[in-house]
Amino acid sequence: MTALRPRRRVAALALAGATLLPAPVASAAPVSADQGAASVHTEAERPSRDALRLLAQPPFAPTDLSLLNTQSYPQGPPMQPAPPREITAEELVKQLKTTLKPRGHRAVEEGLAVFRSSRIATVVPDLNLRAALASLAGSPAQASIQAIRHGVFHRVYFGTPPNPAATAQVVVGPNGPEIIFNQRFRYEDFRLLGVVLSHETLHQDSQVNDNEELINSALQLAYYGQLLLKEPQVATSRTELSRRHNTGLMALLNTRDARGSQRLTHATGNVLPGAANSLPSFGAAFLGITPDGGTGTDPTSTPGNANLDFFLRAITCTRQTGAAFNTATVEVLDCRQTWATPSERIRLARLLKLRIPQPPSRLPHREDKPWKAPASPLSGEPGKPITWGMGTDARPSHSDTTESRSGSALLRLVNAVTRSQ
Repeated sequence: MTALRPRRRVAALALAGATLLPAPVASAAPVSADQGAASVHTEAERPSRDALRLLAQPPFAPTDLSLLNTQSYPQGPPMQPAPPREITAEELVKQLKTTLKPRGHRAVEEGLAVFRSSRIATVVPDLNLRAALASLAGSPAQASIQAIRHGVFHRVYFGTPPNPAATAQVVVGPNGPEIIFNQRFRYEDFRLLGVVLSHETLHQDSQVNDNEELINSALQLAYYGQLLLKEPQVATSRTELSRRHNTGLMALLNTRDARGSQRLTHATGNVLPGAANSLPSFGAAFLGITPDGGTGTDPTSTPGNANLDFFLRAITCTRQTGAAFNTATVEVLDCRQTWATPSERIRLARLLKLRIPQPPSRLPHREDKPWKAPASPLSGEPGKPITWGMGTDARPSHSDTTESRSGSALLRLVNAVTRSQ
């Protein structure tokens, strides 16, 4: 039997939340249709302007370390996974309906069909993991379901990953890729396990690089953020897995430019304020990006898949066909994250109990040049699909370890999501 080949994975994503718009201000005098439209437009923009003023401030510091991981914040209370409990199909179906109902009737039908499918059960036999997969119905991570349904993965199960400290890991065996979830997290909320699964199902071959880990982690945490907008209690359970996700989400939310726009590789300060070690941006944990935005030395590219295209379309609201795990995709995510409005990002920061300062009187002047989309991913001749170029660089070896490839910055954020205490 061919030995399993371990793959390093950051197990870590996104119904687009609707902007809450206030009702237009009533006017005693008659107004024209144009005037009325202008009034509604002004009122609609006000919450975003106010939120952007808040987001334009330096990264928000945490005030409740019990919500965050102890690798970044060792002064917080010890982390413990969810304790053993009985998990029944009836309980999971009830919770699935609650989770999927806001996404629409079709999402409920699809999720329940996934959970009850005997075919999927042969790949994902554990009830909690099958509920995790079903919870992705109707979300930007929905293509994960198709990856399982179409046989991309041979098995998804609880066990001992090659890296016993990992939350989950993909290994490639004689029958194809398998996803091994650490049995330590067997009793965690299936919605948290679904967030991890949304990341792992993006890894569909034996190749991986830093760009791939960054992209997948950013997508997974975007989904997690949008999940919390609908079910905030998932973030406050204080189990080990929720605390790891919360820390990663905090780093992502704090990665923003001087105007408050959500970024991936550009920030205005340490995105983990008060942590054991500073982190200049979310992307710096994976790519070694310096505070001034300079990139590291690993611009390698690995092939993408249909799951990646689907996820990117949902998170960036751009056309995606043939996207790769490369620098071009990182650049698009750096400037085109639309998974939450400014007001929703403030809601998430408050949910994580981050300290939000008073806003300035006006937004700072933008000093950096406006972003221009790369010609390859975002432009093309009318009527032709847009494709992403693939690099010809060498592939990284499977034997590369997290420590040898990344350094302390990567360890901090990887630990925020995947490592055991």
